[in-house]
Amino acid sequence: MTFSVAALVAGLSVFAGSGLADESKVSTSDRPTIRDERPESVSGWVIVSKSSYWPLCYEALENLTKVREQAGSSDKAALSATLDKCSAWLQLAASAAMVKEESRIMKVADTMEEVSTSLQDNEPAPSSREIEVLATMGELAVAKSHLIRATADSVQHQNSKNPVVKKGVSANIAAEEKEIRKARLERDRDQYRYDTGQSLRHLTVALAYLRAVAEQGEIELGEFATETVEPLSGKENASDLVIKDKEIRDFAERLMAFIDAQQARLGAEFQWESKPVVETVES
Repeated sequence: MTFSVAALVAGLSVFAGSGLADESKVSTSDRPTIRDERPESVSGWVIVSKSSYWPLCYEALENLTKVREQAGSSDKAALSATLDKCSAWLQLAASAAMVKEESRIMKVADTMEEVSTSLQDNEPAPSSREIEVLATMGELAVAKSHLIRATADSVQHQNSKNPVVKKGVSANIAAEEKEIRKARLERDRDQYRYDTGQSLRHLTVALAYLRAVAEQGEIELGEFATETVEPLSGKENASDLVIKDKEIRDFAERLMAFIDAQQARLGAEFQWESKPVVETVES
């Protein structure tokens, strides 16, 4: 069975026994649920296909929300454990989106890991407010990873030019070549529709993360609070898909610029630094 790295790692932590996750965890509030047809239940461990990733798309948000709730708790062990989970999810998001350093996704993941270590070692940790800010930075980072994938997954599709029919070709051969060209165009259009649909899913989930952060009072979405991209009808022709593809890309790029500004603002508020590692040198 085929699988993506993201879905496989998630599967090792969530799918066991019957192989099915608790659906209530991904459909809270007004978040749009995104799921493909589910495979039949099987016993033992399950290798998860790419399509099965979507029911897990809000797992990171659930854990980051838990960090926010635990920020003022005296239970350092519980907070440390949740931060470790969040760091893992962020590393997963960065890997799936194949991000570069400037995306700040890995930086947030590393910071969560450092805070967790400080809590375990009873060293000075961030304030409750800084923990909340760190959770928000994590939510923005996951949203950005989805936006990166929304634009990266969008493939430039070009219709193949019809080859010149050679003189002297029989009517039967000409008819067969025409059918082949038609089948190729239909295949390319179906692939384009699928890729565009995947991009739209990533955009939809990114918006759900941003709106969750806005509900927490951490950001003001402004025009993004209600703006959206209409779903595909499934009947789009190639020209329609090109327009939809551009609409998704333009919206995603504007959202990424918005997230960049919010990350910079929150980064200035988060002042905690991990204790430097002291290396001992033998004389």
